[in-house]
Amino acid sequence: KLSAEQQGKVNAVLAEVGRNVSKGQTLIQLDNSLLKLQLQTVNVQIEGLENDVKRYTILTQADAVQGVQLEKTIIGLKTAKIQKETLLEQINKTVVKAPFSGVVTAKFTEIGSFAAPGVPILQLSEIGTLKFTINVSEKDLSFFKLGQSHSIIIDVLPNTKLQGKVTMVGSKSNLGNSFPIQFTLQNIAN
Repeated sequence: KLSAEQQGKVNAVLAEVGRNVSKGQTLIQLDNSLLKLQLQTVNVQIEGLENDVKRYTILTQADAVQGVQLEKTIIGLKTAKIQKETLLEQINKTVVKAPFSGVVTAKFTEIGSFAAPGVPILQLSEIGTLKFTINVSEKDLSFFKLGQSHSIIIDVLPNTKLQGKVTMVGSKSNLGNSFPIQFTLQNIAN
């Protein structure tokens, strides 16, 4: 499940349920208009401070002003540049991108709703590799070893044999005294 790292109003939902998405593709755009205005303000401050540094450098070399004034202006310029980097990072976090390729399987938000950190906004599923778990009795546990391949037949494709690899063998039985065995296989529908 994908969630926002920063809070804000959802401006655009660019991925609908059932849609295939690629890694890095933009899925959600949060409102960043205030951040962009703040960035413009900081850019103006940087421009003014850079001009002041040039002026104070010339004046300091001519002993027309004290070097302290130049130092304060340089520190102010460094501070403004840090503010700019902070704003750019915040703006980058208003875009939610797909961390992997997959299919959008659920949408928990709409345009105009509020996104907050840790609150799911979309569910993205990777369906190229499928995992499923079966439960086996203790007497059948010896038939399943980690990394071992097994032929699998599913009800919807009775004439197709799939190869599944054992990716987990439970070490503790569940309430029914059976042990979970997890298989991983490639999705043939891809």
